[in-house]
Amino acid sequence: MLLALSAALASSAEAPVPDVHIHTPLLRSSKLSERVGGPVYLKMDALQPGGSFKARGIGRLCTHLVRERGVTRLVSSSCANAGMAVAVAGRALGVATTIVASDVDRGCRLLESFRRLGAEVLLEGKEWNDADARARALGDEPASAYVPMFDHPLIVDGHSSLDRNGEPPGCIVLSVGGGGLLSGVCEGLKRVGWGSVPVYACQSERCNLLDRAMASGRTPTPTHIYSADGHDLGTRAVAQAALDCSAELDVRSLLVSDRATLAAVGEFLDDERVMVEPLCAVALAALYTRPELFRQHGSVVVVVCGGSLCSLDDVVAWRRRAERGLAATSDDDEPGHGHGES
Repeated sequence: MLLALSAALASSAEAPVPDVHIHTPLLRSSKLSERVGGPVYLKMDALQPGGSFKARGIGRLCTHLVRERGVTRLVSSSCANAGMAVAVAGRALGVATTIVASDVDRGCRLLESFRRLGAEVLLEGKEWNDADARARALGDEPASAYVPMFDHPLIVDGHSSLDRNGEPPGCIVLSVGGGGLLSGVCEGLKRVGWGSVPVYACQSERCNLLDRAMASGRTPTPTHIYSADGHDLGTRAVAQAALDCSAELDVRSLLVSDRATLAAVGEFLDDERVMVEPLCAVALAALYTRPELFRQHGSVVVVVCGGSLCSLDDVVAWRRRAERGLAATSDDDEPGHGHGES
């Protein structure tokens, strides 16, 4: 089963461009398997270049823009994992990259990482909306292209890395922010005829765009949406593709407390020696706190989608908050790391 699942979840629709995305391993977790009472496999996309699954979808779009449309500059307004994926793709493809940040991102540790990758960093406005407007305008210039964070068909296509080999897992567990990963996984399931596989779409309490959309049938557009660690994701709506596939396939929205999400970051580091950021830890938190929910499925694949916005100081601070029973707030003075959808 492990080899079959690994073949199914590691393949891609096209050969990866070097350093844009890689084939990541599927590993059995002895700790989570014991807790759930059945085999739990970790799809380790935390090992992607840039640190997150974003390398798949954004790498796919950037490759198309450069190779098929002749774009020579990629532009992003994300100071988080999406921006990192654009910067990594730009370096791998040999084109210029511009990341537009707002005032609230001035202290983001990734700004220097972007520069080390050769990206230009511009500051625009007081918050993400201002930076995003500037980035879109720059993307309209000749030979330039704005790269969205998750809501594009080619990004979804890049995340749909499933093959027709092997047997389907009992269920898939993943984290949801804007819905790009969910959309891609569902598209992959449809392509290979695995549409009956349940997908648990896990969200923390304050990052519940999909849950609200599924309940109402429409996408909410709040002014801000925060992850469990109290940072604005930069997105204002869940992807329509995520809502559509949730209506078509067996997608089960699952809310996890902010406290459990913060605690899961430290627990996963203890168990597997891998750091992930809170938005990406939501799926892990679901397994840690509600293992009985997944026993019925036989085997579980959880997407460990990673994140570049995580340091040891952050993990210590999040664990301390979880132990005190507190979730972070948007004006927190704990170690922080900027904004932008993961």
